[in-house]
Amino acid sequence: MSQIHCSKKIDFNEAIKDDDIKKICMKAASSFSNCLSEEEIKNCIQSAIWSASLNFKPEKNTKFTTYLYRGVIHECLKCKKMSSKKISCVPINNNILSGNFNNFSKIDLMDEIKVCSEPDILIERFFYNFTLNEMAIKRGVSKETIRFKLRKNLDFLKTRLSKSV
Repeated sequence: MSQIHCSKKIDFNEAIKDDDIKKICMKAASSFSNCLSEEEIKNCIQSAIWSASLNFKPEKNTKFTTYLYRGVIHECLKCKKMSSKKISCVPINNNILSGNFNNFSKIDLMDEIKVCSEPDILIERFFYNFTLNEMAIKRGVSKETIRFKLRKNLDFLKTRLSKSV
């Protein structure tokens, strides 16, 4: 694809089909083949191509491949980090400590978040990865106000979850 070095915007649909772009992506992702599955690598590559096609600015005199190569590495690192985290539920009571595995409950985190005074702030920040600035603009308040409300809700959630264990 001669377009990867030129100075016009790259279309995602064209980029995803291009053999040169696929080779560059596979080269960037090759160091992750031992820790990520083929499917995870494909998802990372697609995400990186999408991101690169959105963020590529020809007027900055950089190549599309620069955005792409770094994007693939970034997406693979994110995926590796997420797959290494073990997601587990926290027992509400001490039945597990006493050896009674038959009747212990698990916390549904979303139910606990909804009890907070402003659950939308927690959901936007940690599930949708909004920045504090984006949340402040959306609500028409300062970034410090969002930071304070986020801290308040996190403290409430921490207290509530620590009491339930």
